[in-house]
Amino acid sequence: MFETILIQLGAFSVNVSISAAQFFLSLLIIFSAVKLYKTRDFSVLKSWHTKFFILMILTETISALAGTNIQKSLSEVPSIWTYTYLYACLILFNGANLNRVLYAFFAGSILNAFSGTYDVFVTNYDRAIGFYTHALTYGNAAAVVFICALSLMIFVRNQPPKLRMLTAAAAVMSAFALCLSVSRGPMLYASATAALLFIYQYKMKAAAVVTGVAVLMAALVYLDDSLRDKILTDRGGSSTDSSVGTRVVLWKTAIKGISERPVLGFGKGNFTRYVKENVKVPLSSTAHAHNSYLHYTFNNGLVGLVFLLGFLISLFRYVHRRSKEYPPAKAALFVLIVFLLEGLTENNFGDSEVVMLTMLLIAVLTVPVTFYKNL
Repeated sequence: MFETILIQLGAFSVNVSISAAQFFLSLLIIFSAVKLYKTRDFSVLKSWHTKFFILMILTETISALAGTNIQKSLSEVPSIWTYTYLYACLILFNGANLNRVLYAFFAGSILNAFSGTYDVFVTNYDRAIGFYTHALTYGNAAAVVFICALSLMIFVRNQPPKLRMLTAAAAVMSAFALCLSVSRGPMLYASATAALLFIYQYKMKAAAVVTGVAVLMAALVYLDDSLRDKILTDRGGSSTDSSVGTRVVLWKTAIKGISERPVLGFGKGNFTRYVKENVKVPLSSTAHAHNSYLHYTFNNGLVGLVFLLGFLISLFRYVHRRSKEYPPAKAALFVLIVFLLEGLTENNFGDSEVVMLTMLLIAVLTVPVTFYKNL
């Protein structure tokens, strides 16, 4: 029971506080280790995604030691620990109290959505941030919450009435928060994932509706100059320091760096320095490559990319397999899909706020249960 309470607190805090979420993760890791010691049940650790995750940790450590700034890189290797929300919850959670965890999670997400609304309409921020550190991070997280809530409403029909209302409220509020973040990538990926979700559930009828909606939206954008400018015009114009312009430069720079150190990369924490040394045009950001796959490869080389893809593919296979047996796991499947899509234009794989939220959801929605009646 106490373990479930810790997971509930973690589920609430991943929406509202990085420090609190990491604190509860540390407690969950301790309790997980104790449970493994007592039960000697290491089945979770024998999965392929666990094996690849361990290889990722080893590769990041070796890449740091072989990189261009050993001290800095080694200090950033432990950041991967936020992924262990997945394993701590899989080890400790039995699924019997999933409704309680979801109550806590969606309550936190709604509070975060209200915080973002306050940012825009009261504080007069240009973009909603909520309890997070950046508007794009806020958008990525809101997209994950929206897809989770929408999926549960479609795939799990027998939710308790109060939870169903809270889930619907979370879907509406997270969609609103996503729009207030003005993050076009997360909005696009959330829309694409929602379309896949409807096609998955309703087949050809949904495919026809999705196609019709896409054509209608394209026509509206084409005919409405103000709407077209708002959606398609790049922030900052077409220069290299615009939103898209910066990304293009950073993608090319990351590829150049990978070609120079293809095996083990530069080690974590060296991308900004490399950009400053090799790019002479103005950029709006140099923190990362704005692509999780390229950034991870720059840090850890092609060896690291192989293990990252091994982890993601095996995790996808695990979630997909569970989705055929357990209705809530279908929501986890689409949560993982939107998370993977977000990585195309953002470094969300290295963003602890989005990672902790996503890994916790995947774990609690897929954990094997002995008896399934309702949430």
